[in-house]
Formats: sequence, structure tokens, C-alpha cells
Amino acid sequence: MNENKVVFRLEKSMIKTAFFTLIFLILVELIAYFGFFKNIPDFFSKYGYYLIFLVISIVINSVAVWHIKAYKHEYSHMGGMMVGMTIGMTSGFSIGLVVGATNGMFIGSLAGLIIGMLVGGYVGNCCGIMGIMEGMMAGLMGSIMGGMTSVMTLNDNIKLMVPILIISILIIIIGLIYMIYKHEISGENINYRGFKFLPFITINFIITLALTFLMIYGPKSFLFN
Repeated sequence: MNENKVVFRLEKSMIKTAFFTLIFLILVELIAYFGFFKNIPDFFSKYGYYLIFLVISIVINSVAVWHIKAYKHEYSHMGGMMVGMTIGMTSGFSIGLVVGATNGMFIGSLAGLIIGMLVGGYVGNCCGIMGIMEGMMAGLMGSIMGGMTSVMTLNDNIKLMVPILIISILIIIIGLIYMIYKHEISGENINYRGFKFLPFITINFIITLALTFLMIYGPKSFLFN
């Protein structure tokens, strides 16, 4: 019974964190628009649509990381490798996909690679070096696939492909959260430590702003000139 209360408290806290982070990042993007981008011609058709999915991608991936790190728990090698691989792939792919849609494959893949490998390695360390390696490899592969997918679909319904893929990533992350509880946490002594909100939202703020400016002012492929 106590374990169920702890799990319920964690999931409730996760939903609240996701909601407040989403609202905060939307406000950040609105302030950035009125402060820096409102005079850019065709801003919404070129960037606005993809910035929406940038925010969504950052929120769902970062909240998944929050959920994993909220448990003070040592994962099995198989579970830890699955955690690192999933988060490395989803974060690298989603960032590569969105940035690639505005800047091209090289910058999209590079942005996704940096974030995917860092985040994948960070969450994968819950089971040691095997999880770290798995997370970094998944971040590497996912980022290149995300950037490549954007370029390959530029003239083939990319604006439909992006939300379909982001929704697919969300479903995968929900499955990961369920797997963590079902196979790693359920039936054990749960030690919930939470995850401090201020550092969490600060990191999200920095990543969102950096990627936003990269998408708008960063180098672009000749395909966008």
C-alpha cells in the first residue's frame, strides 16, 4: 500500500512537472518571438510550426529523464541498457528531425547527436558503463536518422511526418515509463527522491533557447537557400 502511494505521488508529480515545463517553454518562445523574431519575413511558415514540435520534443524527453532519475534505484543491466537506448534514440531523433527540417541534415544531425549522446549516456549510467555506451550509441544513430528523415521528406509531406513521428516517440516513452515500473520498480522497496524542479527547468530553458536560435540564425543547407 505504501509503495502504491509512493508511485502515485511520483506519477502525479511527473504530470505536474510536464505541464508547468510546457507552459514555461511556450512563454519563453513567445517572449523570444516578440523580442527577436517578429520582423523575420514568413517566420511562422518557416520556423513557427517546427518550434511547436521542438518544445513538445524537449518536454517529453526531459520529463522521461526526470521520471527515471526520480527513483533512487539501481537498474538491472538489461533494464539500464533499455533506458539508455530508448532515451538516447528518442532525444537524438526528435531533435535531429526538428532542427533538420529548418537547417538541413548536417546541423540537424549535429544538434541531435550532441543532445542524444549526452542525455542517453546520462540516463544510461543507472547500470554502469554498458548503459552509458548503449545510450551514446542510440543518440548517435537516432540523431542522424532524424536529420536524414527531415531532408528526405522535405518535398513529401514533411509537415505531416513530423507530428506523426513525435507522437510515435511519445508512445515509446510512455511504454518505457511503464516498463520501468513493471520490471524494475514493482515489488521492490521504492526509494523515491524526486528531482529538483529549478535545475530541471533551467536546463530545459537553456536547451530550448539555444536550439531556437540555432534553427533561426544557424547555418543552413543549400536546400533552404
